[in-house]
Amino acid sequence: MPPGMQAAMQEYFRALMQLNTHWQDAHAMLPKANHDERARQDFIKTLHNRAANLSRVEAKAVYEGRVAPRFASTHGRRPDSRSEARLAMAEDTFWQAVVGLRRVAQEMLWASVIDTVERTAPELNARAKSVDRKLGSLRVNPELPIPGYLTAVDIHAMPGNYHTEYAPEDVSAGAIFDRGTFLYTHGYIGPLADNLGKGVLEYIRKANPDFKPRRILDMGCTIGASTLPYCDAFPDAEIHALDLAAPCVRYGYARANALGKAVHFSQQNAEQTDYPDGHFDLVVSHIMLHETSRQAIPRIFQESHRLLSPGGKMVHADLPNIGRIPDVFQQVAVNQDHYDNNEPMWAGYHDLDLPKLIEAAGFEAGTIRMDSGSMIISVPPSTASPARDRIVRGMFGYGVFAASR
Repeated sequence: MPPGMQAAMQEYFRALMQLNTHWQDAHAMLPKANHDERARQDFIKTLHNRAANLSRVEAKAVYEGRVAPRFASTHGRRPDSRSEARLAMAEDTFWQAVVGLRRVAQEMLWASVIDTVERTAPELNARAKSVDRKLGSLRVNPELPIPGYLTAVDIHAMPGNYHTEYAPEDVSAGAIFDRGTFLYTHGYIGPLADNLGKGVLEYIRKANPDFKPRRILDMGCTIGASTLPYCDAFPDAEIHALDLAAPCVRYGYARANALGKAVHFSQQNAEQTDYPDGHFDLVVSHIMLHETSRQAIPRIFQESHRLLSPGGKMVHADLPNIGRIPDVFQQVAVNQDHYDNNEPMWAGYHDLDLPKLIEAAGFEAGTIRMDSGSMIISVPPSTASPARDRIVRGMFGYGVFAASR
């Protein structure tokens, strides 16, 4: 590990534990856990966090102290690719225990949330219909085909994935996603799960300080948590959000109204929408691309190009390209979700030349940008420091793929 990196990682995880003291902000649609359910969820969040730490920090020491030397004694060199490093790690009992713990903790996490949602599902579905629905709009398409990359596997091991419905006009999957992703990310997405949206907005403001879009589209919005910051950033804009999953857009619409935000939610496929040409000034997504397929991503870029008005901007925030990480073990650690967290498109996504695909979609090469962004992280004021804030922001980096029409 480079000098200072281990200390930085330890400081990062200390800051993350401070973030874990924050409760998720309640709103009218959030499923209400009872005492025992809440205690179980908090325990599993801590267990899940510890498993993640083991796979990044302690496992790095095992790789450097045991796995890489063992590989070198056999091959006369250290592993020089993430594939070689992963296979070498897979033979080590510590790594086997760590990835097993990660998977078990992930399954326990969803189970703890599902208990609450199943118990309160009739109330949640009724609440989604009764919440004041004066803001924005909702369109659901029961005939919309769900692509195989969602029906074939439960992403993140979330049972039923995002789209499964268990009752008429169901919102259960949205409720599971809302609470579950807060636990899954150990709270770093913020009390309202909107930190990634805020981070993308900060990136847009820095790159285009005078940009004032009239219409905005968020693709792959799930429950619209990352969408809502755009309502505050551009109060005069018309905000649209789409997703393939009917339970998620139903839940997102009710949630947005409960929080006083006007968003037009629609169940659609980002590969082909029913909006007219040039309808939007800004098209965004937040961690959507790596959960689609290699065939879908070029079509999403083409659709983004079609939907943008002249001078409009596209900003897709997703995983950074792990091929640019010089340390092969860190590549293994980042890529492990492909193998033990039901992320079948994850590894293939990293092998794509996204700028080339964006150019092929019709965007001029001179407008295409591949940058790094930082999620907005709120460290508790009692412990906040500029150094810690930089560490947290740096560790929660993401890739930004942007272009102008």
